[in-house]
Amino acid sequence: MTRILSRTPRWDILRNFYRDFDNGRKRGCVEKWKKEMPKSRLEQELFETRIHTEFLNDRYKKLNKEFRWTYANMKKLIALDQRFRELHRSIARTFEATKKDIVALSAQNHKWYREYELEAEICPANDWDIPGEHEYISDLLFWYANWGSINICSSTNEHNPERHKVYLVPAWKQMLLIDKFVKDGVTWELDSLLYDSESSLYTFHDIVRMKPEQFEVRYTLSF
Repeated sequence: MTRILSRTPRWDILRNFYRDFDNGRKRGCVEKWKKEMPKSRLEQELFETRIHTEFLNDRYKKLNKEFRWTYANMKKLIALDQRFRELHRSIARTFEATKKDIVALSAQNHKWYREYELEAEICPANDWDIPGEHEYISDLLFWYANWGSINICSSTNEHNPERHKVYLVPAWKQMLLIDKFVKDGVTWELDSLLYDSESSLYTFHDIVRMKPEQFEVRYTLSF
């Protein structure tokens, strides 16, 4: 199901991108889109969503093809992976500390606290610009990402092992050459950002420019 995430296209940015994309074979698409823009607002929103989805997919293919797996770039991705692991450990500590507090309250006959649920989700923080990238593109990437799929919610009412991908794609085999990188797969969040195009259209170039502190944990406590 296509999510309707409409925004007025920046024709100048789209035109600059398609001038060089695929040797200019789609150079005329921007003018074609402008001419085909529907009149009704609902149809406009659907059309703008299609334009932006096509643009982000084309950008994803182009920039990932050009990406170089340098030592510096791999270290940046590893730092982001380590940030996710750090947040997973923080969630585990918070869950355990909350459980102890609830047990202590229950022992004092505070029955209201006996049934509770604490949920945690690793989320992008408020500052979500990509250094060196236009705000328009940063916003599109953020809005079109399926964060619910990238950042799966954890809960005290379910078993929450630290989530890693069990397989290693070729890029991670290169990373294993770096001593500090863990050897039991990668975090779900980073793998989804890099390779799950149904959830994320961030390119490798975008992700190496992300700051680890751009991610944080958000908790929801209910009784």
